[in-house]
Amino acid sequence: MYLVDANVFLELLYKRDGWRECRDFLNKVKAGAIKSHVLHFTLHGISAIFGDPKLVSRFLSEIATWRGLTVIDLSIDEEVVASELANSVGLDFDDGLQYYYAKKAGLQIVSFDRDFDKTDVKRVEPKDISG
Repeated sequence: MYLVDANVFLELLYKRDGWRECRDFLNKVKAGAIKSHVLHFTLHGISAIFGDPKLVSRFLSEIATWRGLTVIDLSIDEEVVASELANSVGLDFDDGLQYYYAKKAGLQIVSFDRDFDKTDVKRVEPKDISG
């Protein structure tokens, strides 16, 4: 299973170079062919980028229907541990949350962020995943 980083969603939303591979991967998650997790923190970050409450409502309502996606809430205590862990491996706070949960749950991180490559958690890109 996988933990999906925000940049996978943003790559698609902004139609950056890898948007097609992100679309294909996320469609498989949506259909339930690939099981993945996403942090609630990640969805909040994407929602903040949207800004417009109508867009946020549409986005979150859509995400809620995805058969292969589990949304994960971290406690304050877990965020404290994650921030300490992030500091020890040289990640910023948001990457530290991803790292903490992926490590805890035994997941690979789906991301374009190469900062994860310096950790002991495997990072993959959407094109690396078949399902």
